[in-house]
Amino acid sequence: MDAIFYGIANAAEATFKLLPPIGALVNWVFGLTITVGVIFWLKYDSSVRKGGANYIANKGK
Repeated sequence: MDAIFYGIANAAEATFKLLPPIGALVNWVFGLTITVGVIFWLKYDSSVRKGGANYIANKGK
């Protein structure tokens, strides 16, 4: 019976050892996504202010 509980404990410990790197990776993915989005938004806004096409506001015909 102890072997079952020790097996569950070992599996949980292995899982918890994987969580910090996964959490750090998720933080990097969100950070990079937000950074790329802000850079795109700033470039798009700059081009619209200079007279470029505002394709986000165009609703079609």
